Amino acid sequence: MDKTENIVRMRQGVVLFITLSVIVAMLVLVGAVFSYLDKSREDASRTAALIQADLIFRDSKVAIDALLKKGSKNKDMKKEILDTLYLASVTIQAEKNEEIFTTLSCQPLNNSVDINWLGLENNNSAQGLYTSAQITFDLLVEKYNIQDASRLLSLIRSAIDDQEELEVQNEGRLRQKQGIISLSQFQTIVRDYLFETDDSKIEKIDWEEYFSFDVKSSLVDGNYLSAEFITLFFEMELDVVREEWFEGEDLKAFISSFGGDLSRYNEKIFATEAIERMECRVTYGYQGLVYAMGFNYIEGKAEKFEFYGKQ
Repeated sequence: MDKTENIVRMRQGVVLFITLSVIVAMLVLVGAVFSYLDKSREDASRTAALIQADLIFRDSKVAIDALLKKGSKNKDMKKEILDTLYLASVTIQAEKNEEIFTTLSCQPLNNSVDINWLGLENNNSAQGLYTSAQITFDLLVEKYNIQDASRLLSLIRSAIDDQEELEVQNEGRLRQKQGIISLSQFQTIVRDYLFETDDSKIEKIDWEEYFSFDVKSSLVDGNYLSAEFITLFFEMELDVVREEWFEGEDLKAFISSFGGDLSRYNEKIFATEAIERMECRVTYGYQGLVYAMGFNYIEGKAEKFEFYGKQ
């Protein structure tokens, strides 16, 4: 009898164990299903938001086209339109639903010298561009007391020369195969230099204040330079520039009025007329969440669309 009871208890124990194992397996399966459903809903929401971003991207391009078309026959009006785009975000809010909105903010692409101009040393038709870039580089090296400037310049030029063919065009643009095409790519060069030299001072430089990347232009938008660039390049007092310089002003007149080095002002490079080359960021509300995307607007064309996702 005892033996029979033990067998029964063992069977009950096995059944209980199997039952518990099944329950655990079911819970894991259910959890996985719910996790999958949540991810599916999230993916579906992201896909829908991406579709919405594409629509807004197209509408933004049309809106900018319309604005600039109004100023196409009037230089002053065109400049006022760009001033508005650059200096203040434009927000459109739905009247009956605060969660539905679109905010557009843009910045000039050509607001500093192109880093790729450092690769034009042997290009006789582009010496003005090369000189401007080299002056900027040399002044940064001096300001931040960079340990091995020649090695840093060598790394930069290698990145340019290995991937790029530059040719100055009559219309003021550079035909560029590739070169240094982004800030992130340039930061990789900086990290390589830091690894080789252990010169931590390189990390203190805000390169994007002084150089632009992947601009493919032989012009600088002189009206919208940063205070940091003006201070460095034209050797002026930063406090004075920050207090007195307002983006959109006449650069040459400002340099002359406040004692900058006017000999470095090259009228062929620092454009006085408004340039239709900008990078824009759009944030928008969709299904109770906020998303963002960006694109470049270059002379009537919208390109380099990038979806940044949920904010």
